[in-house]
Amino acid sequence: MSAGLDVRSTSRADRRWMGTARMLLRTRRARRRKDAGAVLRALARGREGAVGLNLRGRHVLLVLDPGLASELLSGLAASTIKGPGLQLTRPMLGEGLLTSEGAAHQRARRLVAPAFAPRRLEGYVEIFGRCTRDFAATWRDGQQRNVHADMGALTLQTAGETLLGVDLAAQAARVRTGLDAALSAFGAASGMGAGAFGSGRASAPGVPGSDGGAGVRAVHELVDNIIVARRSTASADRGDVISALLAASDEPGGLTAGEVHDHVMTLLLAGHETTASTLAWTLYLLGRHPFALQRVQSEADALGDRPVSAADLPGLRYTRAVVSEATRLYPPAWIIGRSVTTDLTLDGWQLPAGSIAAVSPLLLHHDPRWYPDPEQFDPERWLGDHSPVPRHAFLPFGTGPRACIGEQFAWTEAIAVLATLARTWTFQVDPGFRPALSYQVTLRPSGGIPMTVRAREVSRRGGL
Repeated sequence: MSAGLDVRSTSRADRRWMGTARMLLRTRRARRRKDAGAVLRALARGREGAVGLNLRGRHVLLVLDPGLASELLSGLAASTIKGPGLQLTRPMLGEGLLTSEGAAHQRARRLVAPAFAPRRLEGYVEIFGRCTRDFAATWRDGQQRNVHADMGALTLQTAGETLLGVDLAAQAARVRTGLDAALSAFGAASGMGAGAFGSGRASAPGVPGSDGGAGVRAVHELVDNIIVARRSTASADRGDVISALLAASDEPGGLTAGEVHDHVMTLLLAGHETTASTLAWTLYLLGRHPFALQRVQSEADALGDRPVSAADLPGLRYTRAVVSEATRLYPPAWIIGRSVTTDLTLDGWQLPAGSIAAVSPLLLHHDPRWYPDPEQFDPERWLGDHSPVPRHAFLPFGTGPRACIGEQFAWTEAIAVLATLARTWTFQVDPGFRPALSYQVTLRPSGGIPMTVRAREVSRRGGL
């Protein structure tokens, strides 16, 4: 890695970059299918360290090696900012934790960090379990459910209680509708994921259709109402994120009202969307692999009748392995883009300021160099004597100073929710069903995931 460009070597280096015409030819089949993941695989085919694109004069580098991924996201963090794909979320998220840079981003991380401390996570487990039991109590034996929608509603409720100190149960449908509209709008604006490479174009904020429309405006209004209600009782510091943000806004030179709003909006989205997708994909995979589901249920049964506690989580090794394998196959952050702010060199690739560099966990997680039989669902690869993968070959939450601050929150919630559900429910999926992938801010199932839920007491009497 070095800063600056060696002009004398530019001519030779230019031949390494794939031009627009060649890129279009190489990806034509994938683009016809409108499959962003297939586009990435086509670009990466036959390459090892990285693949460079020269798209009408704009340089884009797709990193394929774990070590280079670490160098880009950690070692070169000071020379990059978040990529244009993520910037498409600004109409909804403003200058929140997910989109802000520099001092504003560092201050925001400091403010919200206490909410994700280990001591707090231990207390959240009780909330995760209670909300899961209450939510699943509305299911009927033999009912078909869209588990992606269900997990979205559930994790929205838990995010409201744990991070924002509010009950969002009555607002779940409204919020999810608004968020779904926004995510769909962002996906369309980015060109089915091309925005990560800088080719997407967002509509101007305020233009109809650019921000998800009325549904998103309703979510903004809800956030404003939450903040107003909490500000009216600001003297009661509940130890949650809003308490910290409101306290910071009262300090001289502290957060503005707009910044508080943007951070709350970001936490509302990021605090539940990642885990909702992870849980939905996990349940789908367990429905396709009943033996793995039985092992998860056996681990949960061994805890007895008491609620799952934080002390139980380390012992749920197979359950964690299942979640790990689900996030490997379907990583929430399927691509992580960076805009280069100063001339630099990465593994011999010369990147002038204004270039885009990206890491795709989707590619890393399906690379046979790191994962034998990468398309196979195999939780055992995370247990026992299996050879460890390179450290940064598994990046479900990114790495470096901009890595997801809620990573441990997401792991804790996913394991606690899965163990709680496994005690009383079995999940079945049509053997022929294969969900289409929707490449939005997160990797989502297009059209949801229909599954049949079976009460385990019934199944034990032969109800299956």
